[in-house]
Amino acid sequence: MDCIIYMRPCIFDSGACTPLDFGCMRKLCRFVGITCALTCILTTLHAQAAVNGNRISVRNLTEPGTVTRSPTLFQRLPHGKTGVDYINVMDLQHRMSYLNYAGSVCGGIAIGDVNGDGKNDLYFVSAPRSNKLYIQEEPWVFKDATEEFLLSGEDRWGAGVAMVDIDNDEDLDLYVCNYDAPNQLFINQGANKPFEESAASYGLDMVDASLMPAFADFDNDGDLDVYVLTYRYVQSGGRPSRPPVGVKNGRPYILPAFEKYYHLRQTGPNGYTADTCGRPDRLFRNNGNGTFTDISTEAGITESGHGFSATWWDYNGDGLLDLYVGNDFTDPDHLYHNNGNGSFTDVIAEVMPYTTWSSMGADCADINNDGLLDFMSADMAATTHYKSIITQGEMGDRRWFLENAHPRQTMRNTLYLNTGTKKFMETAFLANVAKTDWTWAVKLADFDNDSWVDLFVTNGSARMFTDADRHIAPSMLIGRTEWDLWKDSEPFIEQNLAFKNRGDLHFDDVSKEWGLDHHGMSYGAAYGDLDGDGDLDLVTADLDEHVGIYRNTSSTGHRVTLRLKGKVNNSHGIGCIVGIETKENGIQVRQNNPMTGFLSSNEPILHFGLGKARTIDKLTVTWPGGKKQVFTGLKADKHYIIEEQASSMPASPIEAPQFTEVGQQTGLHFTHQERAFSDFQRQPLLPGKHSQLGGGMAWGDADGDGDEDIYVAAAAGQSGALYLQKGKGRFVKDTTNHALFNAHRRHEDMTPLWLDFDSDGDFDLFVASGGVECNPGDPILFDRLYLNNGKGKLTQASKEILPQKAISSGPAAAADFDADGDLDLFIGGRVVPGQYPVAPESRLLQNNNGVFKDMTSKLAPGLKHAGLVTSALWSDVQADGQPDLLITLEWGTVKCFSNANGRLTDTSTERGLSNYTGWWNSITGADLDRDGDIDYTVMNVGINTRYGMPSPDTPALLYYGFIDDSQRPKILEAKTMQNDLFPLRALNYLSEFIPSIRKNFPTYRSFASATLSSIFSPAQLNQTLQLSADHFESGFLINDGRGKFTWRALPRLAQASPGFGVVTTDMNGDGNTDLHCVQNFFTREPGTGLWRGGIGFSGSFDNGGHFHVTPFAQSGFLVDGDGTGLTVCDFDEDGWPDLVATQNNQRMLAFKNNHPSSAKHPLRLQLQGLKNNPTGVGSRVIVSFVKGGIKAQELYAGSGYLSQSSATMYLAAPEHLDRIEIHWPDGTQSEASASDHDQHLLIIKHPELAD
Repeated sequence: MDCIIYMRPCIFDSGACTPLDFGCMRKLCRFVGITCALTCILTTLHAQAAVNGNRISVRNLTEPGTVTRSPTLFQRLPHGKTGVDYINVMDLQHRMSYLNYAGSVCGGIAIGDVNGDGKNDLYFVSAPRSNKLYIQEEPWVFKDATEEFLLSGEDRWGAGVAMVDIDNDEDLDLYVCNYDAPNQLFINQGANKPFEESAASYGLDMVDASLMPAFADFDNDGDLDVYVLTYRYVQSGGRPSRPPVGVKNGRPYILPAFEKYYHLRQTGPNGYTADTCGRPDRLFRNNGNGTFTDISTEAGITESGHGFSATWWDYNGDGLLDLYVGNDFTDPDHLYHNNGNGSFTDVIAEVMPYTTWSSMGADCADINNDGLLDFMSADMAATTHYKSIITQGEMGDRRWFLENAHPRQTMRNTLYLNTGTKKFMETAFLANVAKTDWTWAVKLADFDNDSWVDLFVTNGSARMFTDADRHIAPSMLIGRTEWDLWKDSEPFIEQNLAFKNRGDLHFDDVSKEWGLDHHGMSYGAAYGDLDGDGDLDLVTADLDEHVGIYRNTSSTGHRVTLRLKGKVNNSHGIGCIVGIETKENGIQVRQNNPMTGFLSSNEPILHFGLGKARTIDKLTVTWPGGKKQVFTGLKADKHYIIEEQASSMPASPIEAPQFTEVGQQTGLHFTHQERAFSDFQRQPLLPGKHSQLGGGMAWGDADGDGDEDIYVAAAAGQSGALYLQKGKGRFVKDTTNHALFNAHRRHEDMTPLWLDFDSDGDFDLFVASGGVECNPGDPILFDRLYLNNGKGKLTQASKEILPQKAISSGPAAAADFDADGDLDLFIGGRVVPGQYPVAPESRLLQNNNGVFKDMTSKLAPGLKHAGLVTSALWSDVQADGQPDLLITLEWGTVKCFSNANGRLTDTSTERGLSNYTGWWNSITGADLDRDGDIDYTVMNVGINTRYGMPSPDTPALLYYGFIDDSQRPKILEAKTMQNDLFPLRALNYLSEFIPSIRKNFPTYRSFASATLSSIFSPAQLNQTLQLSADHFESGFLINDGRGKFTWRALPRLAQASPGFGVVTTDMNGDGNTDLHCVQNFFTREPGTGLWRGGIGFSGSFDNGGHFHVTPFAQSGFLVDGDGTGLTVCDFDEDGWPDLVATQNNQRMLAFKNNHPSSAKHPLRLQLQGLKNNPTGVGSRVIVSFVKGGIKAQELYAGSGYLSQSSATMYLAAPEHLDRIEIHWPDGTQSEASASDHDQHLLIIKHPELAD
């Protein structure tokens, strides 16, 4: 038979797996009876049926029901019962006690079967004392066998440990990292013989500030290489009395005698300080002959850092293991991309949006069951307001660093979501795991066997080294170490945390429910199946107390465990990736990398929780090097051993994404370029900048040649640009109007619009001016109107034509609101320079024969001071033939101003809009549920920020006014907790600009408990402008046909970042609406966090109006910059709608629609209106489908964010359509058949033109 059968008859004997044949079974029957033999035969037959020619074996798991029931999922076992009496002692008298300040104060843990008896054993590394090995003699009973196996580690300060089979004899060896002493490699001799220390002969006896080894086969040659992570050397006598700095040629440098301990850290554009430095890590290649070679330099691993984690991980799925290195303090993290030739390239800035600052432990797993490996890196962000205040401390020069680090860093955990593209999203706040206290180990595993990966973290520290009330000046460290200053303080006791994965990117804190809420100082952690029942047990390294041994008592959820046996020199399949599929749970993926978290090594197996699934329909093993094996029909509740096969499977074909970015090929080379401007200097407590809110774009036929051109809005200090379309996706930058645009470069372009304002048959250009790089009332805030001579030559209209009012504008939209045949304008007021959040005026400009007049006070008085307007849309909300105006507000609601014969009245409350106060950014309309009315997509800030998910009971709050004795109004943000209000910002930052706070609250502890009412009097707060927001989700306003709306949130994945430019159209001709959105807001104040974790998203609506996000790799639509505008257009003239996106301070992007072969060619509809409105802006189109049903669509001039899309409308493929009705802005109607198209283009003229 073409398989190897490994049996472990563990019902009778917990001994090692033993190869059996049928003759062995007959012999076994004579000893243990017929029942045992029958069990073995049945198990063997199952293995034969399941393997399909592959090499696999199977054994039953211990029945969960035999475990003693516990009120919690995990039960911490007393050391008196387990026999594990090991304590991680913090020796205050040790000659190297200065290392208690570092993470190596508490050594790591390794779990594995070191003596081959089939039961997992435990190895603990000690810092000041001897290491310990505990052999499991019977379930949950261990014996100290350290001396027997010669594994004490001698008198060395140990740290991290890995348990791997380094010599490929199928037993587990141990590699231990030591501080400033040779690392140790203990080779397992088997047969219960003592281990043999062999680091020198293997070339692994490096001496450095070694912290943790990480083994992997990075070069796919079949054996295990090793990366050794380092931290820092601590100068035992403290800092020298004189700075360890010299000056040469006017530049500072560290004196050679101190280069081991210090480096120059930049604190500003021209500022440096001597700071402690991390050590360079090492990469050792396995030569395959029992020796290793240091190849760090040739591999490109040359950076130094305070390393706390090193995680091998194939982040891009190319079959090569890459490496994530997490560094403490300001040292940047690294994502070393494996180039496949023995070298690595650090791609962290290109792949991750930002990183943790004080990076601690890390792990990778597929958290959302999409088949892609995600990643988590821990930091030290506090879980309570009180702790966050007392540990945050002075911002000092950290502000400069936070604003200028590359990549940017954030002071909290990061959860990177693998999108299957070149860029990861960051979703820690969204998933509820951004703040887990002073975290060391991160463990991602399915602890409750429900098929979703959960999270366990260890917390605590030897001392609270981040105590904000204790400022450690460099001078205090002269002659003393950090530990000398802190040793007399109290230990920093914190609670470990466990989070259950609920699916849909949401984790719940179940620490107490699961029995994992231990309070102490826990550092390393490791998991493994210690009792053979198929669930994962936990072991924690707890400082100054007995180690924690946690038995998983789960009795629900099916499960399997896998042992992978490599063919060459990787007997435990390190680096393998296994995916399973079940009907009940879909896809799950695991990577076999035991060395995760912090300083520790898990049992080298893979575990899958199966929930209710009793069978694995398909299991795929991908071995290092890319070879695959597939198994089908595997039964649950088994332990499988899979042996690598020599054959490989052909790679599955990869379907091309729907969109490809081709901006550089088209000639659309515009890059939005902001100049330096400090919003925070003018208003120091601003939540975010307003000088970088642009830019947008607009499509229109500028030169009268019949195709559409594009104007791209510019930042202040830059000229806007007009690109003329020359056919087949080729654009040329217009030079005719360069001098005109250049003359207005001081203006900040916001929304541009192409419209025939003067009714002369060509398209004129309106550009709204905004920004804050000026004083209120500055003429550079005047909006501009450029009149077209019909051939693309523009001249600025006189002030008599367009009222000149110096207001910082944002959105603009046009429609014939007064039904006189020409297009009128709404211009939204965005911000008052230097006076945020005071709302500027918004304006309704009525077009009277080509001359605009401000009619806001007369026709729409409620619109004038509506708020901080971010976007606007003219739309016929209740299909009465009159365009209504919808606007979105920051610190406000989506508002609807209903049109009654040219007068606009706020009807937001009766339409159900007044309950959703948010930080809205954009709006667009489409018939999402195909019921004949227009629904609206509105983009908000999302729920992946430190502000969380506010509600009417816990809103985000902002106060603005004279809240102290100064003559300058201040901004104050607040949050609601426990039915009271607290300031959002830390003491150091608030008191810098409101000095009275420090007088009344001199310590961080006093301020941490202070409510807003104890800091400011009612009189001070009552005189301020007060704003609140209680809804941050983006989503849809579903129209009931009578203009009343029901709220429906976007999926959580789409809430990962603020949404801005958004378009809704049928991209593939199936009749359903597709949605695309750009995201991010790069210019938030550092203290309020980075809002750049998104990459944009796309998706489709089904017939019922329910939205489904398209997998990112399938879509190909990716905007990872500071997305602003987004438009639909057919820029390559192939008849399919394409996309163009703008980004603040970055280049514009053009996405070609590759239209999958299965897609039907959409019908393009172009309207020819009367001369005052030649493209029929404001028209409403109703299409009826062959199979029944209708769908509405409108033509907008200004929608989404700062943008105007093409005037061409895209409908379903003609074969899906029956009749098309056009409701023109003047009330007339047209009707046509979809079959009347010419090459999928249908042109419908206004009835007056058709005659």
